[in-house]
Amino acid sequence: MDVVTGIALLLAFLAVVVAIIRGQSPIIMLLLLAIVWAALAGIGINDIQAKVLQAGGVTFASAVIIIVFGAWFAQVLIQTGIAESVIRSAVELAGDRPLISAMTVTLVTAVLFSSMYGVGAAIAIGVIALPILMSQGIPPRLAAPVFTMGIGAGTMVNLVQFGTFQKLFPGIEYGGRHLTYWTVGACVYVLCAWAMAAVVLRQAGVRQMASVDTAGAAPVRKRTPYYTYIVPIFPVLMIVWAKWEIIPTFILSIVLALALTWRDRSLQGHINLFNKTFFDAFPDIATIAALWTICGMIIVCGQMPQVSAVLKPIFGPILPHTPLQAAIFFGVLGGIGSIYRGPLVVIGTGAAVLALILANKDIPIPLLYSLWLAPTVMQGSVDPTNSWTLWTIGYTKVSHGEFLKTALPFACLMVAINSTIAYFMLA
Repeated sequence: MDVVTGIALLLAFLAVVVAIIRGQSPIIMLLLLAIVWAALAGIGINDIQAKVLQAGGVTFASAVIIIVFGAWFAQVLIQTGIAESVIRSAVELAGDRPLISAMTVTLVTAVLFSSMYGVGAAIAIGVIALPILMSQGIPPRLAAPVFTMGIGAGTMVNLVQFGTFQKLFPGIEYGGRHLTYWTVGACVYVLCAWAMAAVVLRQAGVRQMASVDTAGAAPVRKRTPYYTYIVPIFPVLMIVWAKWEIIPTFILSIVLALALTWRDRSLQGHINLFNKTFFDAFPDIATIAALWTICGMIIVCGQMPQVSAVLKPIFGPILPHTPLQAAIFFGVLGGIGSIYRGPLVVIGTGAAVLALILANKDIPIPLLYSLWLAPTVMQGSVDPTNSWTLWTIGYTKVSHGEFLKTALPFACLMVAINSTIAYFMLA
């Protein structure tokens, strides 16, 4: 009977994966999966509503709060003009050299998104960086992943990313050899994006490729002073060196950004901007906050004895049980398994896989997080269903197929390389 129930749960899982890949709402599908799993496993209605929906729904409430503060800080960087000034100054230094410009945009975007977070932040930077790239003859199919892979590289060390996943992977800390690996992983992603740019531009010949209309570019604003350029990396410095907590760090960073641009507005203007950026942050995080809430239900459901008991015999032979197996598993499957919100997307159907791996207690949690990080940031920068990736594809007017044909091989290479590095550095 347990085998039959386990197969039924597996079929429900696969049905949800297929539905999400075909464009159904991940929020609705994952909510249904949590309820269906619990019901099929024989969990009563009272436990479903109290333990799965209620307790699971609030499990990662603190993660959502950290996302809010990260998006708030990003809005401050945008609306004070600091983020725009950083990227325009960097691209100007690159000059009229397409490959150098592409490399510069990837690198600077990675630095900015080591602390920035949210689709609004991505759009605000994208409307500056993408027209500059395309005006130099860089084809849209390359300009798009050059930008989004920069976001992914920054996310490897992003404080919001770490703060939210800290609840999913209890025991991880922002520092030590794990932070060293995450930094190395970010550098690997940047290098893979650079290799992609070099290969595509050499194959096609950049000067023969037509540019697209860049009328939608953001208007140029007054530059902020060079000393304000420290603000985007200030939160990371506070966490690593001063050992501050994440939320106080973001509050201090917001105040610092406003203080360093004090000449641009009155005291009341600063107060108004402080309030405005907070409210502007919420549209950025609505979808991801909903996903975190629903995934809490999936995690709690997957760890309940009735569910884990019938799923372990099904998933046991497939899931890794040693550090080496985990490195091979994520290195080989992490890339493909994350596209179109596949079964290795943690904030998605991968939440069920995570629940089972955690229940096995075979792999040290900090190592598991580090191995899963590369597929996670790849999904957040190459998956066409991800919000800022979807916006970038639409803005540059490339097809999903063109985008993936350009980006996917180099993103999967990044996952494979980083999985190998993580094993030798951390196992």
